[in-house]
Amino acid sequence: MLILTVSLVWGSAYVLQPYVERAPTVCTFRIVSGKPCPTCGMTRATCALAHGEWTKAWRYHPLAVPFWAALVGLLWTYFVLPVHAQAERWRRLSLQAFLVVVATSLVWRIGEWIR
Repeated sequence: MLILTVSLVWGSAYVLQPYVERAPTVCTFRIVSGKPCPTCGMTRATCALAHGEWTKAWRYHPLAVPFWAALVGLLWTYFVLPVHAQAERWRRLSLQAFLVVVATSLVWRIGEWIR
């Protein structure tokens, strides 16, 4: 199920990339405030990653790769690993890793807002 979900997301990102790159922003936060939200650029970065365009993905959102790695790791530990004490340790670690990436994104954007 997890592999199917990830495949669907990456397949969609691959197909939608030409449209997403030219589309206007739909971020309500950015439209209202004029400043990017913590996840602004993540959709475009995901599409670029699906095409193997790492540099372009980095320009859209520098934390796209760590975000997806942490998210897939988190989903893997919760939906694929069997339920036992050792797996619980990995679940906690993967959740912490994901939260660190999200918090880093937030702090990074706040730093941009202040400048």
